[in-house]
Amino acid sequence: MPNRDQTHPLGDEETDQINPMVADGLTPTQLEWLARQSSVVGRKKLQILRQALFEWLGEHLEYRFDEARFGDTVRRALEEFMKRHSEDVTTANADSRVERPHRDQ
Repeated sequence: MPNRDQTHPLGDEETDQINPMVADGLTPTQLEWLARQSSVVGRKKLQILRQALFEWLGEHLEYRFDEARFGDTVRRALEEFMKRHSEDVTTANADSRVERPHRDQ
């Protein structure tokens, strides 16, 4: 019988709820940014958070999982992700505000 448990250390995939231990490590600004980005790019908050963590782990190969500090680790990963992708976000926001001229055919 397949395991249908969609919960992982970052949160619940099905409901897109961030694990409270992880959420407690994030700043209010990061939580707002995640919600906004989720809406803008059409991806779940957990997908964005997971991508941030994967990128951070790729740059910090020495990292060893520590449950007590996992929320802090995710906060640092998201902070770096936000900085690294701020230009992408700015471009996406600008593109969504630009009115394109109507062309008559």
